[in-house]
Amino acid sequence: MMKISQVLGPTVQGEGSAAGRHCLFVRTFDCNLECNFCDTAYTWAVTDEKAAKTHSGKRYERDEPMYGLKHMDAAAVLDRLRVLWDIEHRPTIIVISGGEPMMQQRELVPLLEQLRGWGHEVHIETAGTIAPLAEFDELVTQYNVSPKMASSGNRVSKRFKPEALTALRDSDRAWFKFVITEDWETDLAEVDRIVEDVALPPQRVMVMPEGSDGRTNITIAQKMVDAALERGFGLSFRTHAFLWNDDPDR
Repeated sequence: MMKISQVLGPTVQGEGSAAGRHCLFVRTFDCNLECNFCDTAYTWAVTDEKAAKTHSGKRYERDEPMYGLKHMDAAAVLDRLRVLWDIEHRPTIIVISGGEPMMQQRELVPLLEQLRGWGHEVHIETAGTIAPLAEFDELVTQYNVSPKMASSGNRVSKRFKPEALTALRDSDRAWFKFVITEDWETDLAEVDRIVEDVALPPQRVMVMPEGSDGRTNITIAQKMVDAALERGFGLSFRTHAFLWNDDPDR
């Protein structure tokens, strides 16, 4: 059984190298990090202690009907996806997000096997703190890795796992996306250290403004885009902030 928060779509991939492409989302429940700016905190901020780690301080109910914890097997998730899209005949991207889906690799394998059998691309969104298992890795089309930095509020020993990042890098299917705040110079300096320490290929690195509204995205991007381009990095926006005001159902 998998721990699931949401199954939703069709929508567009909002971030990273596949931004703008048609997809469906399977959002897993639970996370091993506690990012203060997390836009899916409903998947983990279910205690007062965890809620206090977020900017909003909001505590979510674990059994909340829309976004709360649901124990589902592969068949149940596939049934939900069928309601949303003709998954047996119209291949698309299935984004497995979270939370942190890499916490449930073995549980996800049966689902991924069926999706790949129907011709779907499987994209995994991860913070890059957990290395892929062989039986999971062989079913993944692309890893969208978003390493967390000091601005996330997580201690470095929890958020920076060089061995996991190296394993993802060596898969040759990983893109690395870093969230940049208004303190963009400090953030880019930290990105530089991670890129150097883990030998990440700059052409596989993208930077993305932090912020849940379009104006903040544009303002931060305009400040840091030239410095990013000089490093060979790409730029990603949070597409959903422009299209749907960060509606969690889109």
